[in-house]
Formats: sequence, C-alpha cells, structure tokens
Amino acid sequence: VINFGPSMGQNNVVIRFEEVTFGYTTENLILNEASFSVREDAKFTLMGQNGAGKSTIFKLMTGELKPTKGSIHLLPGATIATAKQVMAREHLTETVRDYFAHAFTQVPYNLDKRIGDALEAVNFSARLDKLVGNFSGGQQARLLLAYALIQEPDILLLDEPTNNLDSDGIDHLTAFLIMYPKTVLVISHDADFLNCFTEGVLHLD
Repeated sequence: VINFGPSMGQNNVVIRFEEVTFGYTTENLILNEASFSVREDAKFTLMGQNGAGKSTIFKLMTGELKPTKGSIHLLPGATIATAKQVMAREHLTETVRDYFAHAFTQVPYNLDKRIGDALEAVNFSARLDKLVGNFSGGQQARLLLAYALIQEPDILLLDEPTNNLDSDGIDHLTAFLIMYPKTVLVISHDADFLNCFTEGVLHLD
C-alpha cells in the first residue's frame, strides 16, 4: 500500500518505509521488515553489495514494485523521477527535442533552453533535431540521465549515474546535485563522487 501523509512543508519526511518486506518468493526475501525515513531536501546514498535490494527500493518508491508486507508513505503531490538504464525502443526514432518533450504534461515555452541546461549538467551537448537512435549507448545514457534531471522532481532517484560519465561529466553532475534544492537518493560505488554531496547513507546488509 502506498499512502500519502500531510502536505509538503519544510523538512517534512518525504519518504517513509514502515516494516517493508519484499521478495519474489517467500523463501528468498530481498527486504525483510525494512524501515527508514528520508526528509525533504536530503541527499542520501544507498549502499550495499549487489543483490542487497538497492534497485528494488527504488522500484518500490516509484510503484513499479509493490511491497509483500508493510507500507510505503510518500508526501502527497511529491513528484518522483528516476534515470532509466536503457532507452526505450519507441524513442529511438524521435528527435532529441521530441524525446525531452515527453517529460512534461504541458510542453514549456522554453523547452530548448531547459534541454540545454539538463544536458549541460551531464557535460553533453547535442543537436535537438538529431535522432536519439543515432547516438552511441554511452551518449544515450547521458540523455536518460538528463531526462530525469529536466523534470526537476521532488524526489530524484539515480542508480549508478556516473557509469557513463567521464571525469568532466561527473564534475558537472556533482555541481548540479550540490545545488539541487530537493531530495536526492543515489546508488553508487564511487566514493569520491558521493563524498561531495551525500549527507547520509542507507546501508543494506
């Protein structure tokens, strides 16, 4: 069950897991009565070995997965965005401009500038009339990351965001996250990157 608590305000709890249990089978639980909360505007890292449940927690937050037991509370009206790992096939035949337009229910008048700002945050520039499918896999990964950033969500979820970035790209993303005025949760093994902006760690044993 995903419930919605009191309205948004300064440093309210934006995400709360209450004894959340999740597993694809009852014998092999990924999360067993996990409880934690994250306040608005906090920047936290999820750490743990592969298979510990880090990506599962993200999918539970977005509603892609449902908890077996327990409850997940999000602030009402809180928007959430995560950078997908792979570009969806239907976007490959679209231009960069048309792809980013999907991020908005109403396309803003300054879309081109916002695309430029989002791409700048990952140290990437691209012609807006170029087809998404004409970019390399690493370049598409930057477009996916910029797509999450352009939405300016209340809760930004990033899963290994530095994987396809060079050092300049990591520096640009770090500067963006330091200035980002909302909640950020990051899965990463890059300690130097994390130490620049993380306020705390959720460690999955």
